[in-house]
Amino acid sequence: MSVLEEGLKAYLESQVTAAGKGYPIEVPNDAAFPAWAYQTIDDEQLLGHGGGVGLYFARIQLDFIAKETGVASDYSILKGIASTARAALDGFKGDWNGVKIKFCKTTLSDDWTDIHELPVQRFDVRINYKLS
Repeated sequence: MSVLEEGLKAYLESQVTAAGKGYPIEVPNDAAFPAWAYQTIDDEQLLGHGGGVGLYFARIQLDFIAKETGVASDYSILKGIASTARAALDGFKGDWNGVKIKFCKTTLSDDWTDIHELPVQRFDVRINYKLS
């Protein structure tokens, strides 16, 4: 797990407690639900004429997952949790354990995935950051 992922996990677990625990790549089958998973899709350093400038731009995918119970309100609750997480991330600037976050921006990508066969609210977060 990268230092950026560690900071994101700690931040979301403290700011959106209703989301439950975060896991790298995928939520285990025996996890307490709701839960969420994170995965870095890309992470690049911005370059200048002299090489790396110390600023990075990452895209991390987040999957918020609930157990399927057949009750529509459970899915609505999950969408509310994901919406709260997006609100906590959009426009965020600050420090995540030594990672200086310049800004975050989220984009909604999916609300159901056949891989999990469970209700999922998926979105990506784009993070511009600098390591201390």
